[in-house]
Amino acid sequence: MYQKYLDPVIEMFTTGEYYKEVFQAKQEYFERAGVVYEDDGEFENRMCTFMDWYAFDRELPAIDLPPIKFYFRKNKDLFSSEELNIYKDFCNTIHSIFYLRKIKGGTIYLKDLFSKKNYEVKDTEINMGFVQGDIFEARLIPFKGVYEFSKGFCFHPVEMEKFILGEIKKVRYQDRSRQTKLILQLAAMKLKHMRYQHINIKHIYTFEPKF
Repeated sequence: MYQKYLDPVIEMFTTGEYYKEVFQAKQEYFERAGVVYEDDGEFENRMCTFMDWYAFDRELPAIDLPPIKFYFRKNKDLFSSEELNIYKDFCNTIHSIFYLRKIKGGTIYLKDLFSKKNYEVKDTEINMGFVQGDIFEARLIPFKGVYEFSKGFCFHPVEMEKFILGEIKKVRYQDRSRQTKLILQLAAMKLKHMRYQHINIKHIYTFEPKF
């Protein structure tokens, strides 16, 4: 499991001199992906997706590197050969919207809807909750030659597949920051849908809101 290698990174960049930074990042993230509260059923899951975004994607001011890449640069000369490969891979996680193609023999077969690449994940701890045809936000973490899921997910209503695919198509060849912006916008729509289930979902999954 990758977590014990990631924990020192999280510890370093959420305490001490970075305490104010992570607070600012949290405000930025939830402004984009939708605000959740501690008594919200989505709170723990959204905190996981936030921490991933902070550690892997968000560039630190004046450094222009996200925490994981800065950590790698600072410590690479101290790593063992195994650690060097692990942290180098951590610099190349895949945050995307995925389509679940099939589940077979404990392996989850995915299609990245941005790159159209296929991936396989063997993760017996969480694959029981997946269903063929699912469309969801997730992060794949390369670890020792395989991919593992990070802890945070955002499952989107399958009936909005056409809308989601259409929006992805618009930004497929744009830079990564624009794709991430869309991922967070879709996460905000999902949160709004959960809170306003009496409203037609097509009035929520839209960039032309009706309310």
